[in-house]
Amino acid sequence: MRMRGGKTAKAQVSAVSDATAAPVVPAAPAGGAGAGPAAAPEHALARRVEQLAQRYPDDVGRVIGLLNDVQDECGYLPEEALHAIADLCDVSFDELVASARFFKTLSTEPVGKVVIEVCDGTACHTQGAVRLAQTMADKLGIEIGQTTPDGLFTLRLVHCVGACSVAPVAVVAGTAYGRVKTANVDGVIEHAHAALKEVDRRGE
Repeated sequence: MRMRGGKTAKAQVSAVSDATAAPVVPAAPAGGAGAGPAAAPEHALARRVEQLAQRYPDDVGRVIGLLNDVQDECGYLPEEALHAIADLCDVSFDELVASARFFKTLSTEPVGKVVIEVCDGTACHTQGAVRLAQTMADKLGIEIGQTTPDGLFTLRLVHCVGACSVAPVAVVAGTAYGRVKTANVDGVIEHAHAALKEVDRRGE
């Protein structure tokens, strides 16, 4: 990760952190902002999976390719689509669900336009990551791992994001903020709303 410096970083940090907080740390895309267009009607999913499968004439890479394609088009992996992929690729439904849970970019549940992630790696966990995530959940009116009823925000507790030196870390639409405290949660949510405006501006 590269530390983002300059006036932009300082301005962003001030909104979520106290005076001792670390600069903003760009993180890997969270797969949330602009999670993709609305899900296709269920009755059309199986047919669409068959169309997508034509991109993969060989077995190699077909399963993960189809999972990624459906994720991109629907914003998540509907159950009907997973059953269609299982039939086409001769793999079990449970195997596909396990793959979806393993890869961070895949989800079997609808994902909000903006994803907020709280790192629960060892360093962040010992610095109160679970408490931090629960505070965010309370503010959003959901449970950890859920999406707000309006479909705008998803909150996740995730494995290490690789910014242990500035634990605890929250990631909003791919941008990580270090040394976030429960007192800074409102600032993190403000950044989520700013990210949402950007998503809407781009028409995603």
